[in-house]
Amino acid sequence: MTKPMIQTVKLAKLALSEINVRTPGNDLLEQLSADIDSRGVIQNLIVTPVKKPRGTFAVIAGSRRHRALMLLDEQGKIAAAEYDVPVMVIEADEAALSETSLAENFQHLAMSPADECRAFQHFIGQDGDIDGVAKRFGLTRKFVKGLRLASLAEPIFQALAAGEITLTSLRHMRLPQAMTAS
Repeated sequence: MTKPMIQTVKLAKLALSEINVRTPGNDLLEQLSADIDSRGVIQNLIVTPVKKPRGTFAVIAGSRRHRALMLLDEQGKIAAAEYDVPVMVIEADEAALSETSLAENFQHLAMSPADECRAFQHFIGQDGDIDGVAKRFGLTRKFVKGLRLASLAEPIFQALAAGEITLTSLRHMRLPQAMTAS
């Protein structure tokens, strides 16, 4: 494998690779598209050069980001022929490329629900604009409003972080006043 190189490639020059281990499914593309529209691509896609047509690349990791970008192109928010995508170019044999695809996808860890609540509360607390936060992160207003649980006492957050309770169960509970922080 040659040393990876970071560069930008026009979206129109990228295509999904068959060796990408992530398969399309219910993967919240609209949410990611809204985030990319707001912030741009914040994590490189991993690609490898394709022999034909010359100058094109196969996406071996980042298929969800690629599909979200294509959705923005379809919506007319970006132009695939002009949009620069940050990529890491890797040249290797198919086995190494497949392994890289798996490693990139496998090592992602989701935030805990407690961390999500605290993070969204921070952004809501800055200006109180639930609708603005929802738009920036591609979420519904109802979802963001439901994450305003930062007034909960620390033991509740610890149970949430440990997976002992869920966000859904918290939304349906009537907590005693002693369980919320003053």
